[in-house]
Amino acid sequence: MEIKKIWRELGYKHIVWELLRFYLTIKSEPKQNAWLRDIEKNCAISTGKEPFPLQKSDVDLLVSYLEDRETAFNVAADRLRNEKQAVKFCDDNNISFGTTSTKSKDHHQASKSLVATVSAIARDECSKMGIPLNHNPQTRCVWCSSNGLHVTARNLDGAIPSTNNPTIIWEIKEYWGKTNGGSKMSDAIYECNLVGRELRDFEKTANLSITHAVFVDGREQWAQRKSDLNRLIDLAHQGLIDLLLVGTDVETEWRDNLVKLLKS
Repeated sequence: MEIKKIWRELGYKHIVWELLRFYLTIKSEPKQNAWLRDIEKNCAISTGKEPFPLQKSDVDLLVSYLEDRETAFNVAADRLRNEKQAVKFCDDNNISFGTTSTKSKDHHQASKSLVATVSAIARDECSKMGIPLNHNPQTRCVWCSSNGLHVTARNLDGAIPSTNNPTIIWEIKEYWGKTNGGSKMSDAIYECNLVGRELRDFEKTANLSITHAVFVDGREQWAQRKSDLNRLIDLAHQGLIDLLLVGTDVETEWRDNLVKLLKS
């Protein structure tokens, strides 16, 4: 999905992201609106002690971002697929996929259609260019340079050219269950945040550039977790996620974006 340049250029350490977090700690919409009006008027945050002064330009940025955030959510939610649609794309393109098996027979046996699609496109384009890849890592990614060493906090879902010093990595968050989501969705956000933040910090130390892509799908669950999907959108605007591909984006945008990355 498209990310506005203005937000990326702020950098992930800009105060507007701290203001956004503060705003999100306020649990009701009327209270959020009142808080926004207060900081717009006073250019300060009151926490019971000395007011924390704010620049009017930063307050204006927050207000503008919240508007863009809502638009981005509506676009993302509209692109989410249900499992039938995801499976149909695999079938139409001769992409074989597995199933996430569970011990409980009453639990929905979800397909791995998004994983299969991401992997198939990556294999296809890497093969054309003679570039190796690991589309199913069973270990963490490692970067070792003269300026530093970094190991991802968790296993990822894909790496090019390998899990050793990759230039492109990705995480896949597909949930096809028939419930309205759950804590696993929030866990997915923390995972992407952790991987992205550590990666950005390491890049500065090692003077490297690494693309962090995240794929999301599952209309029945993600659309019911507006706060979680919005948080992924925030991570993309902050630059902790380079490519956020939601639902049909894997069909329409993944290949072109990957080709550009491989050529560069």
